[in-house]
Amino acid sequence: MGEVVESRVRINPLSDVMAAAVEGLDLAQPMSRHDRELVERGFNQYKVLCFRDQDLTMDELVAFSKTWGPLTEHTMPGQLRDGITEVNIATNKGPDGKPSGKHPDLTAMRWHTDRSWRRDPALATILYGVEVPSVGGDTLFVNCTKAYDGLPHEMRTRIDRLFAIHSVEYSRKTAPEGPAATEYELRNHPPVAHPLARTHPATGKRSLYIGCHAWKIEGLAEEEGRRLLDELLEFATQPPYVYAHKWRRHDLLMWDNRCTLHAATPYDTSKELRTMYRTVVSGGPTH
Repeated sequence: MGEVVESRVRINPLSDVMAAAVEGLDLAQPMSRHDRELVERGFNQYKVLCFRDQDLTMDELVAFSKTWGPLTEHTMPGQLRDGITEVNIATNKGPDGKPSGKHPDLTAMRWHTDRSWRRDPALATILYGVEVPSVGGDTLFVNCTKAYDGLPHEMRTRIDRLFAIHSVEYSRKTAPEGPAATEYELRNHPPVAHPLARTHPATGKRSLYIGCHAWKIEGLAEEEGRRLLDELLEFATQPPYVYAHKWRRHDLLMWDNRCTLHAATPYDTSKELRTMYRTVVSGGPTH
């Protein structure tokens, strides 16, 4: 008879759409195998997990992140910090420690799934709220599995056999006030095809795999493909499929890029500080 393992971990839903709060874990400490399995099951079920009141150093954030897989590089110009390769810092804090009035990444306000322009797009993104504004600065999430299931049968049948071409060059060109793709990105990350309806490796469920990095549809005229991508995005971002996360200081959020979209929301960058530490867990191929 096997030993019964008790756990203090509790996973409580945050909305009917998606997302759950994980209680009973100090992420500065290594997780037991049992707790890790509990969290992984919750991750696959709820897609977005929130760990409240975490007090983490960068090294502890990296150690927790690496329990889910290898971390991918950060290439977005202007957000990297000297000597830090695994943690991306997004902040509006100026050299004097006060709000600078500049948003660190306006392109993040578009609906996207992280790194979909790579052959090995992101499995998970982990975002730690070091400083959060009192008003605004929420993060919106789309449950792309629920959105796929909500499509008419004819549309699901159509997109099940289609592939979208994702491109960092296209994404940066169409971004508001964002930097162009670098030579490094263009050389190492040419346009790549991913299933328009992606099958999740753990759950077996299909999800829409779209967002602002999706350029066109393989085998369709570019205009026709764009119309389809825009139609699917408009459908997916309706309120029944969206969860809005209101940040608290020292929230750590972990989300599944294989079956979600996300977008940042505005805040007063001249009056409120928002400093976020981010790591991105690399995933495997999509098909």
